[in-house]
Amino acid sequence: MSQPPSSARADTKFIVVLSDGMADFPLDELDGRTPLDAAHTPNMDAIAAQGVVGGVDVIPSGQQPGSDVGNLSVLGYDPDEYLTGRAPLEAASMGLELGPTDVAFRCNLVTLDGDLLDDYSAGHISSEEAEELIAALSEQLDNGDLRLFAGVQYRHILLTDDAFDDVEATPPHDIMGQPYQEFLPRGASCAPLLRWMEESRAILKDHPVNRDRIADGKRPANSIWLWGQGRAPSLPTFADKYGLSGAAISAVDLVRGIARYAGLEVLSVPGITGYLDTNYAGKGAAAVDSLESADFVYVHVEAPDEAAHLGDAQAKIDAIEAVDHEVVGRALEYLDGHPDTRISVLPDHVTAISTRTHAHGAVPFAACGAGIEPDGVSTYSEASATQTALTFAKGHRWMDWFLGASG
Repeated sequence: MSQPPSSARADTKFIVVLSDGMADFPLDELDGRTPLDAAHTPNMDAIAAQGVVGGVDVIPSGQQPGSDVGNLSVLGYDPDEYLTGRAPLEAASMGLELGPTDVAFRCNLVTLDGDLLDDYSAGHISSEEAEELIAALSEQLDNGDLRLFAGVQYRHILLTDDAFDDVEATPPHDIMGQPYQEFLPRGASCAPLLRWMEESRAILKDHPVNRDRIADGKRPANSIWLWGQGRAPSLPTFADKYGLSGAAISAVDLVRGIARYAGLEVLSVPGITGYLDTNYAGKGAAAVDSLESADFVYVHVEAPDEAAHLGDAQAKIDAIEAVDHEVVGRALEYLDGHPDTRISVLPDHVTAISTRTHAHGAVPFAACGAGIEPDGVSTYSEASATQTALTFAKGHRWMDWFLGASG
């Protein structure tokens, strides 16, 4: 690893644009390029040309490649030390207080088609429809052993005070189009989970929301899928770690929950969805506006990851280009008027179009601004990141480098 940037001045501002799942592998349909390489990204390339490009392994060995692990790493928290499960982080975003014996599960509304898991998001069901379905499930399943809480679109939370320490559960986005039976929760204590999932199918099958969705040619939300379980984590705040005040922008409960545990102010932006139709421009504007009072802002955009889960290379390219134009471009405009600023762009993990799921592997980052000397690399991509010696084998140390906090 090369030397870190010089220590930041006390008035330096920091912008991190986290483009979820943006990294990928070369595709034949893109003439051997990745979606990032194929996308028109003049602003990301400008960060590279004005600063440095490198690689960071955000997923520690033995951890699953997911946004919980990746975002914790990028924000400077070692997942091996601080990750207790994905669901507790999402619960925090929803304002749910976990007691010392509570276990939170992520509860997806999914579409099953025969023996296959057809869609991990039930056709990206609307939050309004999902709320009705979760209410029906809660009324019939909630017997004191579990509590259901509606979140956003297909993402919900189940709380229980039963012990499920031995349970292994598979993320549904990892098994799209595959027989789901072999991926059901497993472990000596998983019987209640299997029962709740089975009972959900009977409740949801003929619910009016699903009848209407089928009539409209949409996928029904005909089952729940439980995964990502864990107890409440304990994180030092970002301010305690780095001496900086901070803010975060995301439409995804997971990232908002991490931000809350880290003591970052979670900003509300109208029209952000966690999907391809999100308000990119609103995120960019809110990010730079937040720096009037905050020292650091973390802007998370989910869209490239969602496109990859759909297996849609063009949609992923479009999402990356929107991030570049509306979010990274706005950050560079801010840098022009505020030279004591550092900007970086990177993904939290690889999401492969070819498999429609997450994968291990280092991801590229680009960073520029105050105290960062250009390294001569002029473009930002997975390939260009391999041209430099600036690499981080332990992803949670990347933030120290970016903030100039360690040598």
